[in-house]
Amino acid sequence: LKPFWLKLRPKGPIAPCSRPGPATSLVLRRRCHCHIDRMRAVSCADGLFLKCGGEQTLRPLRLILYLMGLAWSFLGVAIIADVFMGAIEKITSKKTRKLDKERNRYVTVTVWNSTVANLTLMALGSSAPEILLNCIEIVADDFYLGGLGPSTIVGSAAFNLLVIIAVCVASIPAGEVRAIKEVGVYWLTAVWSLLAYIWLLVMVLGTSKYVIEVWEGVLTFLFFPLLVGSAYLMDRGYFGDWGGGSGSSNVLAAELSKEELAELELRIIKEHGPNLTSEQITKFVQIECGDKLSRAKYRIAATRGITGGRRIHTASRKAGEMIRSMSSGFSSKKKVVPVTPEEKALVEFAVFKHAVLESAGSVTVTVTRKGLLSLPVTVQYATREGSAKKGTDYEHTEGVLTFAPSETEQQITVRIVDDVTYEEDEEFYIDLAGPQVRSSDRQEVELGNKTITVMIVDDDMPGSISFVDEETRIQEKEEDSEVSLGVQRCHGSSGKVICMYHTEDDTARAGVHYESKSGELCFENTQMSAVIKVPILATGRYDRMEQFRVILEWPEDDKKRGGAKFDPDTDGGAECCIMTCIIEGGGAHKARVDSVMQMLQDNWAKASVGSSSWADQFREAIQVNGGDDDDDEEGDGGKASIIDWILHIVSLPWKLLFALCPPTDYCGGWGTFVTSLFFIGLVTALISDLAHFVGCTLGICDSITAITFVALGTSLPDTFASKTAAQQDPTADASIVNVTGSNSVNVFLGLGLPWMTAALKWHVGGATASWTARYGNDPDIAAEFRTNDGARFVVKDESLAYSVMVFTCCAIVCIVLLSVRRLLFGGELGGPELPKWGTSGLLVCLWISYVSISSAWAECDT
Repeated sequence: LKPFWLKLRPKGPIAPCSRPGPATSLVLRRRCHCHIDRMRAVSCADGLFLKCGGEQTLRPLRLILYLMGLAWSFLGVAIIADVFMGAIEKITSKKTRKLDKERNRYVTVTVWNSTVANLTLMALGSSAPEILLNCIEIVADDFYLGGLGPSTIVGSAAFNLLVIIAVCVASIPAGEVRAIKEVGVYWLTAVWSLLAYIWLLVMVLGTSKYVIEVWEGVLTFLFFPLLVGSAYLMDRGYFGDWGGGSGSSNVLAAELSKEELAELELRIIKEHGPNLTSEQITKFVQIECGDKLSRAKYRIAATRGITGGRRIHTASRKAGEMIRSMSSGFSSKKKVVPVTPEEKALVEFAVFKHAVLESAGSVTVTVTRKGLLSLPVTVQYATREGSAKKGTDYEHTEGVLTFAPSETEQQITVRIVDDVTYEEDEEFYIDLAGPQVRSSDRQEVELGNKTITVMIVDDDMPGSISFVDEETRIQEKEEDSEVSLGVQRCHGSSGKVICMYHTEDDTARAGVHYESKSGELCFENTQMSAVIKVPILATGRYDRMEQFRVILEWPEDDKKRGGAKFDPDTDGGAECCIMTCIIEGGGAHKARVDSVMQMLQDNWAKASVGSSSWADQFREAIQVNGGDDDDDEEGDGGKASIIDWILHIVSLPWKLLFALCPPTDYCGGWGTFVTSLFFIGLVTALISDLAHFVGCTLGICDSITAITFVALGTSLPDTFASKTAAQQDPTADASIVNVTGSNSVNVFLGLGLPWMTAALKWHVGGATASWTARYGNDPDIAAEFRTNDGARFVVKDESLAYSVMVFTCCAIVCIVLLSVRRLLFGGELGGPELPKWGTSGLLVCLWISYVSISSAWAECDT
């Protein structure tokens, strides 16, 4: 292969282009004006929105300005894509009640099937800039092939498949593995993604070389509904159990009826024992029916993180680890190991998952032996730390189990350390290793399920905090007095608990009717009650009543709360606890009471708008982090940083412009959907102009600019979103399956729709003077298409075809690599440190190779 710079260096004298007229297409003008002067300047054509200014001088300065403008445009398209994904989330999260025929009752389900949503609206939201770039470029170029659009789609697919998956593989914490759950849907989308680019090669180089006929464009577009339909059938289990069969019929925890909850509670009690408390049952319900973050929310969170927008709080790392660990016991299917009973013994744990209460003192798990039973078998076992630590949560145990001939079960007992401190539920592991058959030199034994997860469910209940009375009436005295407000701790008293309290004005004013108080309220271990004292100021009353509130809240440091909760049945619910204090009058003169009433009149403004209003959108656009610096419930946000302020100021014009989009509550989100799609088109057209200017100033053609600058800029938000999804989700579906599905949709929609339209235009309209001038005497075009009635949409771009071939080879290597990782490590993401980083490094090298090889063969047509 020739070096990159040799491919771009002009060879010999360059014949000057005749100056294009106003009727010349944008592509012709760009290609004619992409003329490299070896000594000084470059002449670039004007774009759709921006004027290039003729011959380019001061190239370094212009290049810096173009790159800054391109980066700013990428920021803008990421922000409007955030709005677009918000509309999609609103549309696809619609719920309805549906009859469950198996249980003969109605359950709450989402209207949209998750797989269909991911392959349609979610994929469109994720890839809208790339898809619209190709559509806009073809229309703007008088239905000739553009230089940026097709290469951007291929380059973005390469970045998504190679770089994003590399980031996801490396981002998993040490020792953890993420596996794809919906294997059938994954393989279906992976095969479709390969077929999509192979079909692209067939169209360009095969059936009618360099010519896209109408039937090819229509078939390419029709592949999209065929992909969605086959994925839906696979997800629903029509192709067998391996397809997943999740569908959209999962009952959501937030929408459970009392009958549904009672049924689920009974099943959990039967599985885990009758001594579970209400809070422990609640945890299991959340695991089975929890509504996890969608792909749209991950994308929005990633975009707002890099633009200084309002944060979306995702699960904490510790909570995410616990949910992933506990949910594996419900979702994992038992591994089937083929064993011939007469030839080998199979030793394994009886179950994958076991839960035990901390107060149980010990846990006993069963190890089974199947298959060959005639010989004695030994196997080693040892406990291994997870979030539970040896010595403090359990006692480390290791040893050797011996199965006598015909013996099929052995048990392992591990002591559990009980304490009075409230803790999150924690897990540890017991591993089997080194199976041996005594009196035999042959390997006649193997391990099946060799690891069991033991979940220690904490039963040291810290209790719930509430006021003794939700409302108290205070008789005002003639002199200042002090009232004692009782706070109680019910349903447990383990550990130290600290909550914060403060007073809040209602009709009563701090400093006028009472003294404002705030501080910490501490419950020591086993302490059941506490008192808050509030001074009441004597003002002289008759028959008037004023009231204020005393509010209990949790401190920002979650450790101080000790695991306690507020009683959800009291005023304030689970978020806080509120007591209303009513100050009553007691014997003062009426005239004085009337005077005080006039002094205390307020005109507080009520917040009549919410998140569904334009006013709220502009408020969030103007304020850094959307104005939620002090509203971080998880304590991980805090005040806006300097970086947040810089990103906010840079992106403020975009935020104000896109705040014009209708709120998502209007028209069920469809108003936002259409408006934001229009804005994405405008910003994409601006990116097209700037990307061409960058490439022209650098002396490289549009296809190289597309697979580098444009593909990288449009895919960065997806990179951060996939990384977060990989770390927080218990499976790898959100990280990998969305990539393969999105790559397929890019071809079927991003190329199928505009190419079908262009093919129809040339087939119906026939050849024009400009078409005849370009292709009428081109020997590479078949003679039947060079007539006036035979004009067709021409895709004569060998660099595109070569780029697709290189990407297809890299994609095959990537898919095979992921399959090997699943066989060796039990999952596509994570695993041992060395293989994990080796996989990431290999995938990044494949992407660099793709970019280098494709760039080395790309050529500008002059």
